[in-house]
Amino acid sequence: MKRLKWLLTLLTLVLFVACGGGGAKESAKTKAEKKVVKINLGQEPGTMDPQLTTDQSAMQILPFIMEGLTRLGATGDVVPGVAESWTVEGNKWTFKLRDTKWSNGKPVTAHDFVFGIRRAIEPETASEYAYMTYYIKNAQAYNEGKIKDFSKVGVKALDDKTVVFELEKPAAYFASVTAFPTYYPLNEEFFKEKGEDYALEKDNFLFNGPFKMVKWEHDSKIVLEKRADYWNSSKIKLDGITALMVNDSNTALNMYKNGELDIVGLGGDQLPEFKDSPELVSYSDGSVWYFEFNTKHKLLKNRKIREAITIAIDRKELVEKIKKDGSKAAQGMVPYGFPGIDKGFREDFGSELYKDNDVERAKQLLAEGLKEVGHTGPVEISLLTGTSDTATKEAQFYQEQLRTKLGIEVKIEQVTFQIRLQRMSSRDFEIVLAGWGPDYNDPMTYMDLWVTNGGNNHTGWSNAEYDALIEKAQTSSDNKVRMEAMAAAEKILAKEFPIGVTFYRNRNRLVKPYLKNVYFRAVGQETDLYYADIQK
Repeated sequence: MKRLKWLLTLLTLVLFVACGGGGAKESAKTKAEKKVVKINLGQEPGTMDPQLTTDQSAMQILPFIMEGLTRLGATGDVVPGVAESWTVEGNKWTFKLRDTKWSNGKPVTAHDFVFGIRRAIEPETASEYAYMTYYIKNAQAYNEGKIKDFSKVGVKALDDKTVVFELEKPAAYFASVTAFPTYYPLNEEFFKEKGEDYALEKDNFLFNGPFKMVKWEHDSKIVLEKRADYWNSSKIKLDGITALMVNDSNTALNMYKNGELDIVGLGGDQLPEFKDSPELVSYSDGSVWYFEFNTKHKLLKNRKIREAITIAIDRKELVEKIKKDGSKAAQGMVPYGFPGIDKGFREDFGSELYKDNDVERAKQLLAEGLKEVGHTGPVEISLLTGTSDTATKEAQFYQEQLRTKLGIEVKIEQVTFQIRLQRMSSRDFEIVLAGWGPDYNDPMTYMDLWVTNGGNNHTGWSNAEYDALIEKAQTSSDNKVRMEAMAAAEKILAKEFPIGVTFYRNRNRLVKPYLKNVYFRAVGQETDLYYADIQK
């Protein structure tokens, strides 16, 4: 445990907020009595359904109310969850469950985990994260409708307390994968009772995590309450968590100052005021941000036009004058801090995979690309983004860069998070500003996004060589072979430009001094309050 003012690390990064100064209107004594932490989600989750969700807001809440076979510990390590132990024999993983209960008092069984997997890979579920189960034998074939018999899928409940996975290929990090929401248990009887309304409201949800949801005011707040019958409840110090949905960073900061929030994120413009504050915590959240191009669009189907847009951007100006929060310029999909062969993936394979702020080449590529698609006259492209003030600033920056450098008129479309996800899924966009945070500690968490028909590949892009390299990296047990295959795949992204990477995000947060044992991670749930406490 140590006192923190500034701490910047990557991956398995954990920030432990120990203590600090005062200043809150609400006294520490009052907080200690209530033991309810107020955080800001920023926006309404797209969906809270564990087998369907893909968004960061839901990923923040779900580990509070649900628990998988494993979960991520304070340092990003894998620790037992519902499973009290597990063994590995070749490609066979056997998990033994402890005695745990759903929030309706019924036991959580091995059958609940099997049913959760089954629902995730049923083709009609259309789960974008179904590919996370493809480690399991025949899960992909079942999900793609190539086999119809679920008994051939490599997950079985031997009895109420034993789940066995037979994997398609070696995956040394499979235990960490089972902490992911797609692998959460699902009570079949409850799910069928709720039908299409499952997980849409608090009363249509069943919880097995340390907290339960007692209020869900859409687009406003989610209120969680500690579960006394959670198996590890004696270690849970908080009585509850209130997650507000405040989209404006200035409003959120004022709420923190007024004691209405206990943790708040800072934008780059807000950072100077708190640069010497003991309440400030700074860290990389492991996320990468990029243009996602619709490669079926009449102009963006041309590789040269996509490259022109990507290399015209001045990333140094973006991070230093617009972001101003410690974020780093990026020209590769995998952020710093992920394992490679010797030092790290980024260090081993280089970071500048294409040009930055190369205006003359961008002009040449744009002219060639427009000629190839037969386009004459003005170039107009829409840019889909969110509604927050930070999203607005970034979009306006890109709009100005492309207008002044390439003469492209960019129409900014700002929509709610839910609508943006819907339009991405239906490929109803031209360019969308998107980001991705890691689900586990391996470069694969970024690289398998872009395989043909991948659940989160909204671009329509497909490349057989890329798919083969990802398959090679997934099936090899040789780390050098795996890393080299992923590096080669990343170079294809940098040549074909279905995406245009711009920056790796840094986070800055203020944490009230009476909050103890708060951890910020790059992998999985960003703000971990499992062992958090409020002390005088």
